[in-house]
Amino acid sequence: MGYVDAHCHLGSRHFDDDRSEMIGRMQESGVDRAIMICCSRHDLDHCLKLREGFPGFKLAWGIHPQDLEDEHDDDRLVRFEKDLLEAQADMIGEIGLDYYSHPHTKGFQIRFFEKQLEMAVKYDLPVDIHMRKASNDTLQILKKHPVRGIIHSFSGSVEMARLFLKEGFYVSFGASILFKGARRPAQVIADMPLDRLLIETDAPYQSPVIDHRHEPADVIRIYEAIAQVKQISVEELQKIAADNFDRIFVKA
Repeated sequence: MGYVDAHCHLGSRHFDDDRSEMIGRMQESGVDRAIMICCSRHDLDHCLKLREGFPGFKLAWGIHPQDLEDEHDDDRLVRFEKDLLEAQADMIGEIGLDYYSHPHTKGFQIRFFEKQLEMAVKYDLPVDIHMRKASNDTLQILKKHPVRGIIHSFSGSVEMARLFLKEGFYVSFGASILFKGARRPAQVIADMPLDRLLIETDAPYQSPVIDHRHEPADVIRIYEAIAQVKQISVEELQKIAADNFDRIFVKA
């Protein structure tokens, strides 16, 4: 049984110089399932090619909430939907709300979030949710749309995690559990039902090591830490994560 990386940016420009080598390290480490997040045409083009060669790689296409400063009109949504269909995307993401870094675009974020959720319902696609300092608004908006999907890189409380679980979402955790002194991730993971748990790197971002570019191969350390919290073997956690990953993409 291999590893799942439930959120990684394999098309990122950060990998342009050594993408093939990075994918090789990923494969050698046993990471055979991944959700490739694409929020730019550059990323999408690279990930379309990767999906052809790796059947365990799923492609997510989304308009990121941090990317609405300059272009936030209906034409962008029309182009997005066209690309969504042409790419035959497996998921819409990452989408959501970010009031931490971009509070000044809040109105545009909400509108684009809702429009993309409507497309997810229309095409029966799961969603991948980005959420920073916007938990309550995110939850209330999701309640209005009958979608399934993942809360990416969860950093909230046990209570907030339970609310998203109640709405049927899977919750994904990254390298935050590896940061020294970080107690909350372990507390939330300890409370998580195993059948809703996913694991990610967010590569090339969120590395727990200074000056180290995060890669999907690094997901093994996150598995080991989460297995310890849940008091199960890494092998058992691998099977659980793989089963959860596969269920995400089952059509309603």
